[in-house]
Amino acid sequence: MDNIDILFKKHSFNSRLLLKELSERGVTLSPIKQTGLVKAIYGKHSEVFFDIYTNLVSYTKGVIVDDKYYAKQFLKTHGFKVNLGQVFDKNHKKDAAIYAHKIGFPVVIKPTISSHGEGVEMDIETIKELNHAILNFVTRFGQTAHFLVEEQFAAREFRLFITKNYFFAAVERIPANIIGDGKKTIKKLIRAENYRRMNPRNTCLCKIPIDNVLQTYIKKQGFMLSSIPKKGKKIFLRKNSNVSTGGNCYDVTDFVHSSYNKLAKEILKTLDVPFVGIDLLCDDIANQIKNYRICELNSAPGLSLHMMPEAGKARDVASALADVIFPETYGKKSRNLHN
Repeated sequence: MDNIDILFKKHSFNSRLLLKELSERGVTLSPIKQTGLVKAIYGKHSEVFFDIYTNLVSYTKGVIVDDKYYAKQFLKTHGFKVNLGQVFDKNHKKDAAIYAHKIGFPVVIKPTISSHGEGVEMDIETIKELNHAILNFVTRFGQTAHFLVEEQFAAREFRLFITKNYFFAAVERIPANIIGDGKKTIKKLIRAENYRRMNPRNTCLCKIPIDNVLQTYIKKQGFMLSSIPKKGKKIFLRKNSNVSTGGNCYDVTDFVHSSYNKLAKEILKTLDVPFVGIDLLCDDIANQIKNYRICELNSAPGLSLHMMPEAGKARDVASALADVIFPETYGKKSRNLHN
């Protein structure tokens, strides 16, 4: 553990990657006691960080980007393709059911504000499953919480990262999965995969959690944790691809068609923010843009996905962020990673 990790051990890994980069550029960092805030000073320039949030993004822009419904409506208004979705609460379950029928099953239910796939339920195929998902949501988030009912657009999932300097990086995310060996149960295969990921941990990959979501998903495929898959049989363990819930992550920056790079630039320009993470759904990111959906936006996108992918070239997004936040420090340290 280096000095930054020791000094900011209570901060997220995302935050520590950026703080380490700033420290190496000569930025003075001081934690503000009993808070998650960090004061950063370089010459006469100072910033206050919370995770990787700074005052470069206004409150209004932050709300637009981080609220999944507001982001969807904002992008739609400006001509970008988004997943159809509408907001409901527990008192409007019938309206939610009518809407789900209107846009067509399967649908997704998710919080309007969350991260890491928290509270997201996918592959909801019936009214009964929708009502059960709403009950789970209310139990978890409270009686007055609002949720999105959204179309489930079948496609590959990508995270795009772009800054106002037009630094660009892209990863493909794939839902957690295991491959059978004809001997081990699904539960033992998950444990073996988790051990591989953590010993040593040198990528962004997280442990695959064995929870109700996983067990329900494999049950739909005819499996249980005690099932022994055939050798070579790949079994997906959940629908969402978030790395925090065990998803795989591969850098694809060098294969992205220029039309998707252009799309990311247009979204950044429309939002008028210094950087943004874009969750993109499409079938083939290597060819001319055709059918796509913007699923979500991220004002504090994960850095480790790009800096420590499971496979592919590492992209120094922490350095790219530092160039935007403290531009006067550009070139103040040697760079080991390049876009």
